[in-house]
Amino acid sequence: MDLRHTNLVPQAAVSAEHARALVARDGAALASGIGSLAEAVRFGETMLGEQCIRVRPQFEATKAAQDKEQAAFAALGADQRGRERYQGGQEVMQPAHYDGFGFGDFAPDHMFLWCERTCELGGGSFLVDGLSLLSTLTADDPELGRQLWTTDIDHSEPHFGSGAISPIARLLPGGRVQVRAHPSQTSVPGDPGAADQLVARWSEAVSIARESGARFRVSPGEMICIDNYRMFHGRDGYVDPDRKLHSIWAWTTSAVAVPAGVMDISVPAMPEALAR
Repeated sequence: MDLRHTNLVPQAAVSAEHARALVARDGAALASGIGSLAEAVRFGETMLGEQCIRVRPQFEATKAAQDKEQAAFAALGADQRGRERYQGGQEVMQPAHYDGFGFGDFAPDHMFLWCERTCELGGGSFLVDGLSLLSTLTADDPELGRQLWTTDIDHSEPHFGSGAISPIARLLPGGRVQVRAHPSQTSVPGDPGAADQLVARWSEAVSIARESGARFRVSPGEMICIDNYRMFHGRDGYVDPDRKLHSIWAWTTSAVAVPAGVMDISVPAMPEALAR
């Protein structure tokens, strides 16, 4: 199956209001002329408008930070189900994912990737439209589509129990659809079989879309604005240690849940303080 059409090269936005319209229509947009992290946060707040609850820088995507994080993840080893949090270093292509999947319903419903420093070789970004992928798979196999909407799976991350049990696709209060993909998705504990096959088929489709889709480069001062409930993102491998992006997370009034405190993926369980 040709899934290249499920990828998106985001259209350039001329203003925060234009970015809002593009994200609502396409799932993502590309803003430019943003000179600092503070400006990036303000742009996000303006783009989200009256629905905005919080826009907060979450982490810096750098070689040094990723090396440290991945070393810590690798040291944890596999969880009781054989899953590992280690996903490889900056030199390999990222799996297509949405941000904050380890936090379950507290994951941000929007996010921004602001580029401070780029690299000349590698690191190209990609976006997979989860809604388009869901629609394509459903048209090809209606039973698979039904299962994606109705079969509960475990969305938690290894060693990080968020209690996230729900289907891959779901209709949220207020009418938004959330479609999720990340490398740790698995069947619900004690319920193997059909769910394992479903996760495998979904993961394969996401991987095909990721590998066959278009790439685009993000320059310093540019920022990818993303509907985190709809789009899966990632980047190709790179080697330049000076490459630096900032991941900024945002919650609006249509988010499933909004955390009360700062979220830290380095801890083994989600603190109760996150509950709002």
